[in-house]
Amino acid sequence: MLLNVFFVIVIAILGIVLYKMLGNSEKTYAYARTMIIRYRPDGTEQIESFEESGIVFIGKNTVTIDGQPFVYKSSDRKKIQARLRYEGAVLKSIHIKQPNGGEKLYYVDKITDLKSLPRR
Repeated sequence: MLLNVFFVIVIAILGIVLYKMLGNSEKTYAYARTMIIRYRPDGTEQIESFEESGIVFIGKNTVTIDGQPFVYKSSDRKKIQARLRYEGAVLKSIHIKQPNGGEKLYYVDKITDLKSLPRR
């Protein structure tokens, strides 16, 4: 009897953990184009555009691009590494701060099915 109660409690805990894992409100996007902006000492910008593709996951406080997490929401402004640019309610691009003071922009589209994933 005591063993049955123990198993019911363990199953309930595992069910809650699984629900939390699967109920993650992470959104998935794909990008097919990037742009790097470098700021020169004279105040001009150097812009390079690339045809790259990959997957972006946007969570509660971080955006993960190709496995690399970046903070976009934080109470400490110094920790913010990314900005999300929306037009209306649609995410258009993600701006990542670069160590050299520049930015890398990822132009994104929402993934609705496997056919919309970019091919490499």
